[in-house]
Amino acid sequence: MRHAIRAAALIFLALAASGCWDQQLLKDERNISIGGIDTASKGLIRATVSIRDILVSESGSKDTSEVHSVVARSTDHARELLDEEVSGQYSSAKMRVLLLGEGMVRTRDIMPYLDVYYRDPRSPLNARVAVAQGKAQDFIQVKMIGPKTIGLHVDDLLKSLELQSQVPRVTIQTLHPLDRGFDFSLPYLKLKEGVPKVEGIALFNGVHMTGKLNLDRSKVYMLLAGEKSKNLRLTLKIQDDDKDEGYNYTTIDILKARRKLKIHVDKGGRPRVALNVKLRVSVIEDPSNHLYKKEVLHNLEKTLIERLTKEADSVVATMQEARHDGFGIARRIMSFYPNLWRKLDWKEVYPSIPFDVSVSLDVINTGIIR
Repeated sequence: MRHAIRAAALIFLALAASGCWDQQLLKDERNISIGGIDTASKGLIRATVSIRDILVSESGSKDTSEVHSVVARSTDHARELLDEEVSGQYSSAKMRVLLLGEGMVRTRDIMPYLDVYYRDPRSPLNARVAVAQGKAQDFIQVKMIGPKTIGLHVDDLLKSLELQSQVPRVTIQTLHPLDRGFDFSLPYLKLKEGVPKVEGIALFNGVHMTGKLNLDRSKVYMLLAGEKSKNLRLTLKIQDDDKDEGYNYTTIDILKARRKLKIHVDKGGRPRVALNVKLRVSVIEDPSNHLYKKEVLHNLEKTLIERLTKEADSVVATMQEARHDGFGIARRIMSFYPNLWRKLDWKEVYPSIPFDVSVSLDVINTGIIR
């Protein structure tokens, strides 16, 4: 009995004393908060990173940003070169945002430069991905926006716009594997007076950026794609009054949205898309202040439907011009019309596919003003 107790005690002590053999302590690492990839000469890339540090003093703590930039052959090669520059152990495990320079996404296949992230078990797969107008390096070298490092600022900026259904949430993980029946889009950022601002979304055809939408039309794109989150607010021009522009606009909140998309094939074997969106909205701002009258309210609904339908047609036209299949039309044809799909030259057919877009709208709340 004593031997059994002694053996059990030894086993317990061995388990209690054992540590994690592969542990990596945060205090020993230099973690980057934002990284960027741009093109460089001779087929090389320029990788730029911002390392977030916290300086602690008697007056309190303060965030700082340390920026490094290298020219490398690949993403992993860039990691090696950065590790040689950075004091401490370089790590991208806590990266929040990956910026891709516009020159990179327009001229090169981006997937080879993301490959290392899918193979490393400590990769930041939930890091947001966005496109930077010009060079990503210029954004990261801003270092600080107020009390925040550039990485924290861009991450919070993208997060807030995602919640408002203005841009899609795209991470390193959701980009892979690429769906050949669907094209993705990414938030598009611009530097304005030294401060990053989201200008809209970048449209992709396959792995290359081929077009973009401004922020107002990005909201309509999200609505048509069925990606509305909790909040979506639109400001639309409802009349042309030369006397005072303040009376020309109405702001609405989209409370509920139902979207239906169907593919039809005509007798000639040509696909046709029917896209129907039903909305229930609340009026947030309407300076005319006559919505208590049923006739005025019905006229407003009619005008809003006309404006939204016009905006939707414009968004679809831009998508087709960019050969961006953000609604997954190809995926549906593959699934329901496989024989037709094998005959189609999709790159040539998609830009000319007819889209029948219809919008219906009901105002269910006009606020407390009578």
